Formats: sequence, C-alpha cells, structure tokens
Amino acid sequence: MTATQSVPATWDSQFAALKARFPHVRDAILTALHILSQNPNVSDDDAKAQAAMLGTRITAASIAGARRLMDKQATRPAVAPVAATTAAPARVRRPRATDAGVDAETLIRGLVGKLQGQGAADTERLKDAMRKAIAVLQAAVG
Repeated sequence: MTATQSVPATWDSQFAALKARFPHVRDAILTALHILSQNPNVSDDDAKAQAAMLGTRITAASIAGARRLMDKQATRPAVAPVAATTAAPARVRRPRATDAGVDAETLIRGLVGKLQGQGAADTERLKDAMRKAIAVLQAAVG
C-alpha cells in the first residue's frame, strides 16, 4: 500500500468519525473542520486546495461554519454527564375541576338564543339600510 492510497483510507475513517459526531452538519463544513483542526491558521485558499485534494469543494462560508463549530466546542463547559437516576420526576397533571351546574341542554339553548339575537340585529340593520336607500332614491327622483 502506498502513501497516496493510505491517505484516502485515513481520511474516510476520520470523515466517518466526524459525521458520527456531527450528524446534521454538511459535508463541506466537516471537511473544513478537519482541515482547521490540523492547522487552525490555514488560509482560506490553502484550505480550499486541501479540500480539493480530499475530493470536496469548500467555500469561505464552509470555513466560517467550521470555525464557529470549533468555537462552540472550545467554549462548551466540561461537565460530567448527569446520571439517569437523578433525573427529575415527570410532571404530574392536576385533575380538572368539574362544573356540576352546566349541562349540554343549557349550553345549546344559550347558543341558540345568542345566534337568534345576532340574526335579529342583522335583520334590523338590513331593514334600516333599505329604508335609507329608498329615502335617498325618492329624494333623487322626486
């Protein structure tokens, strides 16, 4: 096996590890992350050339995304994971208070009365508008 054949195999395994660690990150950003992790001070053009050798096209936006990802990893506090036994208990729902004085028939009668009242008000508004329109027409004709 030559050195050029071992580089892609190594890159493939490193890329698979990055993909497993960051499953929702685009491939171009993962490639840039790999390049920046090897040399954080690499120029954008050099990073693009290295990515081209790995078979991936990256842009300045990919490099910026990789830098943000590296910054997030650097600023993340090193806290041990909390044991599952200390998890907070599930929230318990309070029982709902029942309204004993309200029944379905009363609600329906109230709704029907409200709708009839609104219908009567709409009817009166329409009748008033028609009277005004007739008065305007009579004044214009007569």
